[in-house]
Amino acid sequence: MIARPVCLQFVVATFVLALAAGPLLGQSSPSHLCDKFQIVGSGTAVLFTGSLRVDSKNGNGTDVDPQDDLGLATSKPEVRAGLRWRPGKRHELELGYQWARRSGEKTLAKDISFGDTTFAAGLDVKTKFNSDQAFLTYRFAFMARERTQLGVGLGLGAIFFQPSIDALAGAGSQTVQYSQSKSFTGPTASLGVYGRFRLSDRWYLEADIRGLKATIDRIDASVIEGGAAARYFLSSTFGLEGGYGLTSIKVDVKPKSDGTGLASGSIKWGLQNLRLGVVVAL
Repeated sequence: MIARPVCLQFVVATFVLALAAGPLLGQSSPSHLCDKFQIVGSGTAVLFTGSLRVDSKNGNGTDVDPQDDLGLATSKPEVRAGLRWRPGKRHELELGYQWARRSGEKTLAKDISFGDTTFAAGLDVKTKFNSDQAFLTYRFAFMARERTQLGVGLGLGAIFFQPSIDALAGAGSQTVQYSQSKSFTGPTASLGVYGRFRLSDRWYLEADIRGLKATIDRIDASVIEGGAAARYFLSSTFGLEGGYGLTSIKVDVKPKSDGTGLASGSIKWGLQNLRLGVVVAL
């Protein structure tokens, strides 16, 4: 995995090179609605909302607000990467990854039960909370013209939750008295529509909106995903993108009667990104 500062430097450097190279690569530009491959690297401002509860074996747990209860930031600069592949005129696959990682320290204002550990009010805690997101989207264009694409999209993905809470000996202390950590995956799936539009020779606009609600065994889940982006192509190869993306999920896992199997709890999670990046068309 590439370190985030290196990725951000790469995005900035490519952005500058694209600006410099654009005038040298010719004035005409083909339709980028039909590119075979597109690679996108972005610097993003990730915005977090939501709560998390991980129950103990007896089914007890606390709804935890990572921002208010644990002192984690509500926003953070991160990196986003994506690859689009168009195997045919009407078909497209997009694979991507959004980094989303935070850490912070706070004196607890209330008791928090997280997994099988209870952290008492007044305790100084250090928290790390990773919630990276991987996504795969298939799109089929029932309208595929030179300047317009309209179609349906199926999104699959996962949010990799890795929260950990350390009880410290005191504020700013490096001594950990006890800790609790969990790693689990919040799956996402959604179905909806999308549109892509060539506004001029170099300007493009695109938007997606998808959602899904399902109940499987003990799991109730609902997902809303969407986004929009504007692109300006400096040449037949390089372009710039400014965009917005949203993933909102709610997952409730009911406890199992015999206390075995998947742990119970709930996730109410919102992850938004405001991004500026570079597009490479191949």
